[in-house]
Amino acid sequence: MFIVGLDFLKDMKSTSKKYLLEKMNAVEVKKTMNSDSIVFVILGSCENHGDHLPFGSDSLFPLNLAQLMIDDIVKIHPEKEHQFIILPPIPYGVSIHHIDFQMTINLQGSTMISIVEDVLTCLADNGVRRVIILNGHDGNIAPAESAARNVKHKFPEMVISCLESWWTMVGTKDSKIFDVWSGLGHGGEAETSAMMSVCPDLVDLSLAPEQTIPNLPGEDVRIYWKFNELTKTGATGAPKTATVQKGNEIIKILTKVILEFIEKMDTNNWKYGISVQSHNT
Repeated sequence: MFIVGLDFLKDMKSTSKKYLLEKMNAVEVKKTMNSDSIVFVILGSCENHGDHLPFGSDSLFPLNLAQLMIDDIVKIHPEKEHQFIILPPIPYGVSIHHIDFQMTINLQGSTMISIVEDVLTCLADNGVRRVIILNGHDGNIAPAESAARNVKHKFPEMVISCLESWWTMVGTKDSKIFDVWSGLGHGGEAETSAMMSVCPDLVDLSLAPEQTIPNLPGEDVRIYWKFNELTKTGATGAPKTATVQKGNEIIKILTKVILEFIEKMDTNNWKYGISVQSHNT
């Protein structure tokens, strides 16, 4: 469906073709597809991230992250080697709040819901019951949830999970990693560090802006702003404080989060809530 998504593969830090659906043949897919298969769905965007980062950052990082975290998980659990599939990334997202910046490619919320719903439905039709969405863009959070709930209604036996906002979560897991604003920002400290770790050739830190944190009146009441009201560069936060080491720590934290989630779900055969009681009786 998204041919442009295939271009992201040349920037993968890991060169292994394992787990990447578009690089697998039918024999390899058949070997991987079973009742225990876990499929990663990558949601990204195509938008300005400041002068120092590529437009595809929101797709490139979660795609690389999925490959790297699966590599690490399989080292700990070698029996899972043929359990994972990573779908080609959806490289566009809901970016209407970034539309004033040149060459932002925006999908309407309803379009994004339909795309994600169609992808999840195809997975369900192929017998996939375990899905982990890795989202790289804030505008995709609401449509991804809507799509997932629609599919869950049609396929109640499906477990659809989502790492919705890695960029806010990492700062809460280890506040000592970042120097400014818990790493937050669009093309800020965390996002720039993450990209320096997985795609260093695509980051030009010399172009990172001296960006003042936007003057917003607190976090309790949210303003639905347009991004050009916050920044002239397309970036916020403190990208000049980014380092490869911080990016590596981000990957370690996120890998630990996903590993622990999978291990906990495996304990009850991917049952949760009241279904665990019926599974154990």
